[in-house]
Amino acid sequence: MSELKPAENLEQVKAYFDGRASGWDERQHPDPELIRKILEKGSVKGKVLDVACGTGVLVPFYLKLGVERVVGIDLSPKMIREAEKKFGGEKKASFLVGDAVEARFKEPFDSVVVFNAWPHFIQPLKALSAFARDLKPGGTLVIAQDKGRKRLNHIHESGAPFVSVPVPPASLLAERMSGWLQVECAEDEEGMYEVAGKKIA
Repeated sequence: MSELKPAENLEQVKAYFDGRASGWDERQHPDPELIRKILEKGSVKGKVLDVACGTGVLVPFYLKLGVERVVGIDLSPKMIREAEKKFGGEKKASFLVGDAVEARFKEPFDSVVVFNAWPHFIQPLKALSAFARDLKPGGTLVIAQDKGRKRLNHIHESGAPFVSVPVPPASLLAERMSGWLQVECAEDEEGMYEVAGKKIA
């Protein structure tokens, strides 16, 4: 086991996930009921920004939910390449390679979702500010994991110690989020983790 610490720069994060893009989907086992619960609790709807979207694991769940459009963005070109292979013919989904924190979009979103990716952000407060900026008034930011905090930290200690920070207690993340958004949900359970906030103005 290694002590968790953030990457020194975005290139490290990009390289880490580029190296795991091939075969990534075979290692993912999303629980449809849990994903549905996460998206519903976060009031995900309309035009969605899927931050650190990877290979587009959540895209089928967004579409089933009936969202208007999904824009996936990820640092890893190879992850985006895999996403485009799967969803290149889907009119409601598009993908971008880039840093979601620094990206500027022409129009705001109804929902911004960060799923299974929060531990890899080097500057979390800057990320919260950026994602709040990207929301329409009344829109929601959802930060969620499909594993409990302790289990996830243990997994990262074994497999991604140099590009991960420990997941903070949901109450702490909610406190930080409240600087920009009205917190609507803060759950820190054995099998899931979710903090969601709404943009009031």
